[in-house]
Amino acid sequence: MNPQKVRNGPNFMQQVNKKKHVDCALSSNSDSSDDEVEEIVAIKKDVQKQRFSVSAEAYGQFNKKENFKAKFIPKSKDQSERIKQRMQAGFMFSALNEKEIEIVVGAMEEKIFHKSEYVIKQGEEGNVLFVVDTGELDCFKNYGKGDVFLKTYYPGESFGELALLFQSPRAASIIVKSDKAILWQLDRETFNLIVKEASIKKRQQFETFLENWDLLKEIKDPYDKLKMSDALFEKQFKKGDVILQQGQKSTEIFILEQGRVSVNKNNQKLFELIKLGDYFGDQSIVAGTVESFSYVAEEDMKLMYIPKKSYSSTLKEIEATLMKNIQTKYGKYL
Repeated sequence: MNPQKVRNGPNFMQQVNKKKHVDCALSSNSDSSDDEVEEIVAIKKDVQKQRFSVSAEAYGQFNKKENFKAKFIPKSKDQSERIKQRMQAGFMFSALNEKEIEIVVGAMEEKIFHKSEYVIKQGEEGNVLFVVDTGELDCFKNYGKGDVFLKTYYPGESFGELALLFQSPRAASIIVKSDKAILWQLDRETFNLIVKEASIKKRQQFETFLENWDLLKEIKDPYDKLKMSDALFEKQFKKGDVILQQGQKSTEIFILEQGRVSVNKNNQKLFELIKLGDYFGDQSIVAGTVESFSYVAEEDMKLMYIPKKSYSSTLKEIEATLMKNIQTKYGKYL
């Protein structure tokens, strides 16, 4: 697609309802929604028995927030600030206002798990989601022939929201990898009445972009694109901010959502990135080199980004195209 155009195709969620042979696994954000949270959606075409259906709960009328009294669990100031910091990494919470953030932080409950302990198990009912504070956790899914490793969750990422969004069983198992993991647990009711609507809107926004992003045109299965929505995050930048410095290695691939970014070399401006879908940071993550250019915000702006740790589960399958594009975009300046 021309990055500036958005086709009026069916929304991914609508396509999900129509897909007969679908199997969804967890994903998230940090850099995950359910840092990267990152819940990853893994689709296997050979799985013929499961059907992904969006529950009426997810898209029905939401109960009025004014009648809702959230649970409140006392916390230290340090704990509250840590939760807020972790929430900033997840797209689910990015649309919440200050009051809603305070409600969610108040409702969070600390849970401590130890090495090899299951946090959630595939097939079980899910009533809570988790935000990772400390530690690392591995995600596995059983497709009928044993567990398949999907990803590792790191601090700032969250998982478990798909079971709440779609009122479905847990789609994968999460096991503690590190010696210890501290998680913040959010109950279904608070999630439904405070977080869900914002989460659905943000997910749909990302899905619409990915469905039409020209870079992904060679990926034919829409569900391979769908899983990327959980690995997308947003950052705000002010005019004049240096987003990425020449000579450094990037930890994200940035994607232009709105605004303008100047591309500079040795303090000389070469050109601007101005189109929806223009991206940078790929030299570091795809080619493994330091960045040859500096990227500076030309105005107050918003960027999407995919963290390095999510690259292998998202864009790596088009790595040959990405490598070719590096030469096409920057060859004459290198």
